[in-house]
Amino acid sequence: MEYKVFVYEGDTSKDDLSRRLAVDAVKAYCSAAGIAFDEARNLMREGENGKPYMEGLDVGFNVSHSGLLWMCMVGHAPCGLDLQVNREINIKKYNKIIQRYFTPNEQDFCERYGIEGFFRIWTHREAFGKFTGRGFYDQIPDFVGDDGLLKIEVEIPGTDRVAYVKDEPIAPDIFMAYCTEGEDDHVVFTE
Repeated sequence: MEYKVFVYEGDTSKDDLSRRLAVDAVKAYCSAAGIAFDEARNLMREGENGKPYMEGLDVGFNVSHSGLLWMCMVGHAPCGLDLQVNREINIKKYNKIIQRYFTPNEQDFCERYGIEGFFRIWTHREAFGKFTGRGFYDQIPDFVGDDGLLKIEVEIPGTDRVAYVKDEPIAPDIFMAYCTEGEDDHVVFTE
């Protein structure tokens, strides 16, 4: 399945702008896919854990922003997206996060690949948490296998289902990962 990713560059720190951009992205996706969208009826809501959805619309979407970059992923099924712009990070804070939240395999991955490894795992964890709607701090699978490689297929804890988390190269200092239900799912960036 193909998911569309809409991109906006600029200050989106105001929630109203981010919500407006998300509604516009879903509306554009629906228009291109031939799906009826009524802004007065298909209101943006939040689920139990804050995962956004459009009322009465069978379309999945997710938003992420970092720095002055904002993205919204939209498709016919649930999805999760995370974006991180590499910035100066306090090494004490970095190590504290790794020790507190990352599994031993993930910690080894960070030791081997440094800040790039950290951001790759972080975006995978965030995209997965947004996909499930349970967030970053719920039961999260290990994203690094015993072979030391980053996993693409991960089990969804408490279910018999799997999800697929993939990196999408954007730039050397910008990390993006997305999570979907299908192994062959992919993203296409739109204007």
